[in-house]
Amino acid sequence: MERVISQPMRRYSERLSRIASSAIAATVIVSVVMAGLTSTHAKDPHRLSWQRMPDLPESLGVAGPFVGIHNDALIVAGGANFPHPVWETSKVFHDRIHVLVKGEREFVWLDGGRLPRPAAYGAAVSTDDGVVCIGGNDSVDTFDKVLLLRWDASARQMAMSDYPTLPTSCAYAAAAMIGNVIYVAGGQSDQSLESAMTNLWSLDLSKKAIADEFVWQQLPGCPGPSRAFNLMVSQRNGDDDCLYVISGRRQKGPSDDSTSFEFLKDVWEFTPATKKWRPRKEVPRCVMAGTGIAVGQSQILVLGGATEELFFRSNELKDDHPGFIKQSLSYDTITDTWIEAGATPANHVTTTAVKWGDDIIIPSGEVRPRVRSPNVYRVVPIRTTGDVEPKTEPQTEQNK
Repeated sequence: MERVISQPMRRYSERLSRIASSAIAATVIVSVVMAGLTSTHAKDPHRLSWQRMPDLPESLGVAGPFVGIHNDALIVAGGANFPHPVWETSKVFHDRIHVLVKGEREFVWLDGGRLPRPAAYGAAVSTDDGVVCIGGNDSVDTFDKVLLLRWDASARQMAMSDYPTLPTSCAYAAAAMIGNVIYVAGGQSDQSLESAMTNLWSLDLSKKAIADEFVWQQLPGCPGPSRAFNLMVSQRNGDDDCLYVISGRRQKGPSDDSTSFEFLKDVWEFTPATKKWRPRKEVPRCVMAGTGIAVGQSQILVLGGATEELFFRSNELKDDHPGFIKQSLSYDTITDTWIEAGATPANHVTTTAVKWGDDIIIPSGEVRPRVRSPNVYRVVPIRTTGDVEPKTEPQTEQNK
């Protein structure tokens, strides 16, 4: 009996030992993983979940479209691209309006009609009345026109109306909104980057019924250099609602002289309540033509943007160009600090990031010189304080 009992007991003891060893090893592994996550999360206030949505119906994609949300629909209007082969063709400007709506089981692209003229590289903001499309250009002219696009969800039709014209023609600017007021900063007044401006204009939508007062106002210009291809985002700084003008580029001489270009990394804060500007912490790298958007109480996410690297080698590299840096940034307006916010699956420049509910939408845009992408991304910021990953809606085919 003694031998019969001791053998199972020995095996049982060995099993306990193995289990204990495995438990210790698992604890060590989990501790290392959690330590790594904690370290990462300490640096990044947000994790970003990137999800593909149905592609834009324009198969080549477009750069510089007017983008906004109205009546729970995504509006993407106009834009420009290069037909294939891209290095042997001229840029084509478009007037088509595409509208993405939520169907019963999937997202569907609808035809929203056409703009009054082909146009690209303007600015846009989403308002309760519709998407305000500001300025822009084509291959010949730079526009001062402002247009309101209103989506009728029941009739599935687009309505348009004119808004007050800008103080001067303007393309490659940025726009943002605080309360009822639209702001426009930067941009160039003609086809040359040498015409870049330091402007700041405002349009108060609460004055729509007063013809003499519903006009663009000129506010104190940005104290920094003139610029186009800049970002502008509205966000609170802990005390006030402010505007943040970020990066861009300018040209001080002939376009064939690389030394005449200046790639900007400066950041300027404007407080409408006081009409005062102040400089803030520079962005770690130039993010010209990028996408920026406010999240949370004091964060600004920069989800894409071009640096000066390879800027002068486009014609040499052509299809071997690697594309723009796939790395996001986050800025805290209260602490005045920038941090890296994680890798991105794509970097779409010359487009606009917009909020659709709690999600951020980045539609189409340029991914390397002369090449656009029809891809549309939904970006979901996930707080790192115990949030659960969002549910991903089924991938859907675009409406043919």
